[in-house]
Amino acid sequence: MASWFYIFAGLLLLVEAFTPGTFIFICFALACFITGALDQFTSLNLLNLLTIDFVLSLMILFLIRPVLKRIIKIPADLHPDKYGSYPEKLLGKDAMVFKAISKTEMGVVKLLDFDETWLAKSSQEIGLGTSVKIIGMEGNHLIVEGNNNSIT
Repeated sequence: MASWFYIFAGLLLLVEAFTPGTFIFICFALACFITGALDQFTSLNLLNLLTIDFVLSLMILFLIRPVLKRIIKIPADLHPDKYGSYPEKLLGKDAMVFKAISKTEMGVVKLLDFDETWLAKSSQEIGLGTSVKIIGMEGNHLIVEGNNNSIT
């Protein structure tokens, strides 16, 4: 009787697997199918089946990812190392100060390549209209350094 539970749970988890964040559900679903087959063809009690299901879930969870990484090749032009995240794309870009930056207070900069304004801080005093270069990001604000030339 319990084998139908495992088969139903496996089907339910597979249906759930087609939503975002599915890798863990697929592992649990595969373990449920295997446990359901064991219950169908053996006479193990419920505690043993739950233990087998738990161990199988963990094994599949840790073993299937390296196998999938070897099977599924990411095209070079889509590899995340090539593009990086959005904040990494901002590093080295030029910006203009719209609100002066002091050592104790953040200012506002506008990126020259993008139509965006960001909060920014610096270890030096930077006046309004000064050209700056983005050298880092901390939380939700940029870290900039002055280029020592004003934009007029």
